[in-house]
Amino acid sequence: MLDPIKIFHDVAIGKIIDKKWAGQPHEAFKHLANSSKGDAAEEFIKIYTEALGFKIENRVSRLGDWDVKINGKTFEVKCATEDIAGSFQFNHIRYDSRYDYLLCLGVTPNNLVFDIWPKGEVATGLAGNLVSMGKNQNSSFKLTKKVDALKDIHKLEKTIFKIFKK
Repeated sequence: MLDPIKIFHDVAIGKIIDKKWAGQPHEAFKHLANSSKGDAAEEFIKIYTEALGFKIENRVSRLGDWDVKINGKTFEVKCATEDIAGSFQFNHIRYDSRYDYLLCLGVTPNNLVFDIWPKGEVATGLAGNLVSMGKNQNSSFKLTKKVDALKDIHKLEKTIFKIFKK
C-alpha cells in the first residue's frame, strides 16, 4: 500500500538544499520561522546586554521603528542565517524608521557573527549597499554581508561598551 506521508517526507528531504546545517549546534535555529528567528535574536541581545549591566527598555508594541532600547539608545535588530554561498541577507531595513543603530546578527551552523552601524552610516551606504526588496519598491531594503565581513560574536561586548563609552 502506498504511503503518501512517506512519499511526501522523502520528497521534502530530497529538497533540502543546505545540508551544512545538519547535526550542527544551530540546526534547530535554522528551522525556526523567520519571525521566531527575529524574536530570538532580539531576546538574545536583551539578555546579553542586560547581563553586561546595561538598562534595557522593552518596546510597547511589536510594531515600531526599533526593537531594543539599551541605555536609552534604540537598536533595530536584524537576524539572518548563513546561506549556501556563505552570505547573509538582512531583510526589511528601512530608511524611514527611527532608530539609533542597526544591529545585524548572523547565525552560521556553529557560530554567531554581527556588526552594528549608526543609522547615519546605514543611510549613507557606509554599512554596505542596500538593495530594494522588490521591483519598483523603495521602502524596504536588504543588506547582504559575507561571513568574513562581520565580527565574531565574542567581540560584541567590546563593541557595545565602545558605543556607550563605558
